[in-house]
Amino acid sequence: MSYDLCEKYKIGKTLLRQDIPFDEKLQDVVNILTKCLRVKRCSIMIINPDDLTLEVKAATNHEIVGLKRKLCDVTISTRALIDDKPFYSDENRRSFFTPLDSSQYSSEFSISIPIKYMDKKLGVINLTDSEDGKPFTKKHEATVIDIVEHLAPYIYAAQTKDLLEKKVKKLEETNKRLMELDELRTNLTSFIVHDLKGPITTIMANLDMLNYEPLTPQQFEYVNLATEDVYKMQNMVMNILDTLKLEEGKIMIYREETDIYTLAKREIASFKNVLTRRNIELVFEGSSHICYIDENLIGRTITNLLRNAIEHSPDGGRIDFTIQYNENKKETIISIADQGKGIPDDLKEKIFDKFFQMEGETKQRKTSTGLGLTFCKLVVNAHGGDIWVEDSEDRGARFIFTLPETLKEGIH
Repeated sequence: MSYDLCEKYKIGKTLLRQDIPFDEKLQDVVNILTKCLRVKRCSIMIINPDDLTLEVKAATNHEIVGLKRKLCDVTISTRALIDDKPFYSDENRRSFFTPLDSSQYSSEFSISIPIKYMDKKLGVINLTDSEDGKPFTKKHEATVIDIVEHLAPYIYAAQTKDLLEKKVKKLEETNKRLMELDELRTNLTSFIVHDLKGPITTIMANLDMLNYEPLTPQQFEYVNLATEDVYKMQNMVMNILDTLKLEEGKIMIYREETDIYTLAKREIASFKNVLTRRNIELVFEGSSHICYIDENLIGRTITNLLRNAIEHSPDGGRIDFTIQYNENKKETIISIADQGKGIPDDLKEKIFDKFFQMEGETKQRKTSTGLGLTFCKLVVNAHGGDIWVEDSEDRGARFIFTLPETLKEGIH
């Protein structure tokens, strides 16, 4: 028996080949081992983590390639793995494993060496039927262990690569399914909201007609409540439609010189009834300033943020609405703060994601369709500005967005 640098070189060169599959490389290694160790039979078995088996990947006897043993089976190979050391077999020991392994060998002597890398068990190298028919010795063991030290990193790398490829494939399949589901949900949502526009318009027209009739104070209150909810529903429908259009680039931004202070006052006025009914104080601070914006879209952005603040404010609470112009940055800053429960730090960015809904203790921050804040982000970004949320002084939430005076490159 001899094992020198020549064999090491041959094995290393074989394992580095890129033109053949890894199983073929192992088969070439088996052929090299049988010659240098002077054995008639040799096999390399690798652990398959998917089904917890020990599988023959290469062998002098090609008929057993692909044969599997469960890791819980009592076999010579699994015994070497369990003991985590070389396992010698002779006539007495082999009888213990009959009939499981008896058909694979012509003599009673064998040695199984576990393959490990960084304490991770990878498989086993089995040697049997030495050319002289004698038992295997410590020299055989030392030689195989030396081979294992060179072979183990390649097996580990191959297994890791295979595992990563399986995970990537699984992630790609999962991502594909999610994209298909998202497309289905988007299409379904689009169909539904288109069908809702007609009935909502009819309801709004009939409610407006009721205001021309003499109403008792109680009837007037009922009509106002119904009108508020219908307008809210209409806003939700428009948020959905316009969010989809903004994402697809199908909505145009029509900019014109607009007094942001006057626009904000107009939007605030539409909430007069609900603010009065819930005894919420809205403090508005700012001054007249001309912005080059899409009045309709920015107006609806303010409406969404105001409605969000009102919905999550306690009765008798306070909302602070401020408009400031930053001379240095040449941008207008709009801020709306409430006295609600606030938003956890880990959700401050996610809250602008499409269809995002809070759960658990922060469920009161639920934003209806989950598209109101998404719509705001898309509109503000389309104007070249930024939008974010932070904690307010009253431990509530403060939503802030900016409208730059100079458009960023690529923004039209």
